[in-house]
Amino acid sequence: LRKGAEGFLLVDVHDQAAFARDHIPGARNVPLDTVGFAGVVAEKNAGSRSRRVVVYSAGPDCESCAKAAKLLVADNFTNVVQYEGGLSAWNEQKRARLARSGK
Repeated sequence: LRKGAEGFLLVDVHDQAAFARDHIPGARNVPLDTVGFAGVVAEKNAGSRSRRVVVYSAGPDCESCAKAAKLLVADNFTNVVQYEGGLSAWNEQKRARLARSGK
């Protein structure tokens, strides 16, 4: 997605403390328990409910990502994607890239 021309919003649904500890570069933090969650995501997405939104949480066993996606779809978002591997998959891929590069 990052290499494509189509823009998207990457949303980390962790609480602020977890986001401060670690997150995917470029992600915007909107904790799942934020009052008016979908509206806040829309604001961060330039007011759009049709521009792609990618949500993620801790990893494949965390239900927060699926809950966030359901909330957005219920609020008329039309292009919601779950990064199901979440932060754990991102970090694993990052470690693998670093190992291949010898760092």
